[in-house]
Amino acid sequence: MSAAREYKDVVAGIAAAAEELRERERKRAAALNRELVGLGEAMAHAEERAGLTRLGVELHWEAALEALWVESWMKLRPRPAPDRRADPARIDEYDAEVEARAAELQAATRRRFGLPRR
Repeated sequence: MSAAREYKDVVAGIAAAAEELRERERKRAAALNRELVGLGEAMAHAEERAGLTRLGVELHWEAALEALWVESWMKLRPRPAPDRRADPARIDEYDAEVEARAAELQAATRRRFGLPRR
């Protein structure tokens, strides 16, 4: 085999390998793009969920302050800041706990002050 023929075979092999690599990269880029769209949707959902949770906590906090307003001896503190170490995967559990504690407080203040139950 001549040197020219061997050179052409090597160049053809490199060109084929480069084309195969480009095709794999195109497929990978398309897959990553699909994944990115899914992650964007998940982030939007998480932001919406976080906003709803913040609103719920704020409403419960305001209701608690209102329920305890008549207790002038009690020092009412500002609402605590969110715990940044909280596990976001447990948000449903945390929301349920906030609901339960708020209901307990409302029930306790109704009993204490003789208000009718809703």
